Amino acid sequence: MIKEIANNVNFISNAKEDLVAERHKCLFIACVQDIAQWSLQQHLHPNFYKGRPALFSRPHDKKTSFKNLEIYIGGFTHVLFIKPLHIGKSLDEPILQYMAGIFSLLMAFEDKEYVMADQEIINKTACLQRVWLSLPKALYFRNLMLMKNNKILSSSGQKILLRQLLVRLWSPGGFNAVVFALAECKNEEHSLEELISRLIAQPAYSAKAQKSLIAQILNFLQSCVDNQELLQYMGVGLLSLRRLYDLNDENKTFVEGWLQSQLHILIQPSCEKDFAIMDWSNFQSLISFLFHLFCTSTVECLPSNLLTSYLNLILNIFYHVQQYNNVQLLQGQLKALILKCLHNQNAKDLHKLIEALALQRTDFNGWFALNDCIRFDENPLNSQDLRIILTSEGPHLWDPLPALVIILKSSTFNLLTYNIFLILFRLLPKLMKEDEEEKKISESMELLQPEDLQQTILREVNSTYAGRLHIIKALESLVQHQPMKCMINENCSELLRCLADILINFAELNKHLVEINESTLMITLILIREVMQISTSSSDDFQTVLSKPLHNLYENIDRQSLKYQILSLLHLLQRQNNLNVRYEPLKNQFEEARGLVEAKESYLQVEGIEKLIKLVNCRDAYTVSNGHAVVAMALNTLKSPESYTFLNCVRLFTALVQVMEVEILDLLGDEYIADSSTLDYRLVVGEVILKIGRELGPLCYKYKFILLNCFMNGCRSHLSEFRLSAFSNLAQLCRILTYQVHQYFQELLHLIDYEITSGKYLPAKRAAVLVLSDLLEGMDNLIDYEEMLLPIYRLLKYLAYFKQSDEQIRVHATNGLKSLSEKCTKLLEDITASPLEKEIKILGLKDSSKPGLKKHILVMN
Repeated sequence: MIKEIANNVNFISNAKEDLVAERHKCLFIACVQDIAQWSLQQHLHPNFYKGRPALFSRPHDKKTSFKNLEIYIGGFTHVLFIKPLHIGKSLDEPILQYMAGIFSLLMAFEDKEYVMADQEIINKTACLQRVWLSLPKALYFRNLMLMKNNKILSSSGQKILLRQLLVRLWSPGGFNAVVFALAECKNEEHSLEELISRLIAQPAYSAKAQKSLIAQILNFLQSCVDNQELLQYMGVGLLSLRRLYDLNDENKTFVEGWLQSQLHILIQPSCEKDFAIMDWSNFQSLISFLFHLFCTSTVECLPSNLLTSYLNLILNIFYHVQQYNNVQLLQGQLKALILKCLHNQNAKDLHKLIEALALQRTDFNGWFALNDCIRFDENPLNSQDLRIILTSEGPHLWDPLPALVIILKSSTFNLLTYNIFLILFRLLPKLMKEDEEEKKISESMELLQPEDLQQTILREVNSTYAGRLHIIKALESLVQHQPMKCMINENCSELLRCLADILINFAELNKHLVEINESTLMITLILIREVMQISTSSSDDFQTVLSKPLHNLYENIDRQSLKYQILSLLHLLQRQNNLNVRYEPLKNQFEEARGLVEAKESYLQVEGIEKLIKLVNCRDAYTVSNGHAVVAMALNTLKSPESYTFLNCVRLFTALVQVMEVEILDLLGDEYIADSSTLDYRLVVGEVILKIGRELGPLCYKYKFILLNCFMNGCRSHLSEFRLSAFSNLAQLCRILTYQVHQYFQELLHLIDYEITSGKYLPAKRAAVLVLSDLLEGMDNLIDYEEMLLPIYRLLKYLAYFKQSDEQIRVHATNGLKSLSEKCTKLLEDITASPLEKEIKILGLKDSSKPGLKKHILVMN
């Protein structure tokens, strides 16, 4: 009757004539359940009725008939696959009985209790395959687990069920099915993650089966990321994947290949120029997927060393997206990936990674980088999203350190930040050694196209100079981070060892230090003293680490300021060992003067400046070693409105120049041309530079390169008042230098001509003409400037006789012409006044020898 109904009623059709009432459908389902109970369940393998608890039951006097069971299975084969009959779990029990009946026949055949032809065995296996493909896979695994849980089954029965379980597990969708099946009937004694991971990660599985499981798990995890309802099963997939990954090297290689395939589109995109390489939602899903794979747990996640090869790529992505405010979640996930990768590195590997990032080494082992032509910008069609396009503009130069500093400062990984700070600090000696080597652009550039040549030059400049600048900026930014200050205070000894290593590198350079290295050495010595003063370590540690390199440096350097700084450190070491009690009073004198200078009252500031001048003039070791602090106080005091304070501050700078020489003038020059400072402050600094030049007098010639470059740079400013000040200072500086500016004459002439012809500020023009007149006044020999005299003469003559010119400009030009005329007249008089004489001498005849004088090597007898 059931077969007749199933064959004649179209349950799937929606046609009116085929519709079945729900009441009739329920009656039919109930009938199927009853028939299955009294047919299939009564003739299963006897072992299915044993065990505690028993899965099936029947009367004790009932005997199994495999022949009848085979007939019943054939009768239910079509009925159970009618999908409209599967309302809720209405047919779950008949399906369990149906599968148990098939396995009963297979076990009976295996134990030779029942004979079947080979075709019949194939048909029964095909029925199981139909159940797997047509019905929910979780239901299939649930039924398998329930049957396999019967410990009374024979060994052949256990093997059949285990083989079926593994075959379904390795087939597509098997992992998902086992997860949902065990989630419904999980045991409280074992967590679902442990239960499934032990089932999945079996070393006895074949390599093909393990790779199939890894692929299934990755797809399952991707579904969990895309579907919030499945996130509760994320731990199951992660733990199973991690245990499979740890089984053997083949699985590790497979996962590495999968990761590379996911990121390959960002490394070598295959799309056309100016087109999007991937959809933004897909990109977000990819980053979120990687975040869950590596950062959601310390036990279940994949090891972070897989990300090491892609660190540069991920950091570059963060560098591009950090400027946009609508991708905060993406930025957080990228930060977590980078921090996880760096935090799990050992000290040696972390040093290699940071060094490769800082020096932008493209030859790092296994290093993958973001394609140079990829750009991230706002999507014009959707303001909430970005787009990733492959531009035709060419490669984009970038530096990873600024992005890395932002990530470190926004994280709680303070120890990692401190370690990276030390690594960057240790790179300074390496950069100094590179400064000693002259880098030349390859001659093969001549064969490149103009576009390629430009990009090559940009890369060369970026790798040579920009990298070093970014390292210094990174150190500056990190040292200002408050948690970083706490880490330095708590770990002074480690920082001190780092500084000692730098000193050893300096000692190896001996007397070959260039100027930039001397400045770096000064900074290093100052840092060592600061660390020693705040450190709680014992003095023996300092003595052991610092004594030898400090003595070596003191013997090998010539700069007096560096010698004072080293002497200060040696005194500090001796004071900590109670060998020099005179050091403390020197410190007290400096601190007293410092307190007066930092006071608000002008008369106290002047008194403090006077004391500092005395200490500097007597070469007080502690004061000279704190020259950087004295300079900072002097620059701050320059802003005082009191003229008396300002004049004394100029005297302090003049005294400091005698000790620190180039550093003071370099610093003042940088302050003078800094566009970020106010105009009034820059004008005051210019006046200080000029007054220092006057105080130095003829000694100013030693620093003429710094002084002239400083004021000539100011002559190019877009601020009219500043150009006026620069030209005026330049004229006075030329007088101080007694007009010894031959090397700069052509550039000075160009600046003056440009101001006169293109400038719009009249006082600046007057100052420029005055500089020209003063230069003519300072010319000693006109013949040395014969090529320049004609254009100078024509310009002055035009300015002197042009009626629309300013009166003062005409006066300055007239004075210049008058000076030129006088010098030309004097030159002609000198030429005509000295007559030409011819003198003929015959050497070697009657020459009287001069006793007591050694003969020259060229004098021949």
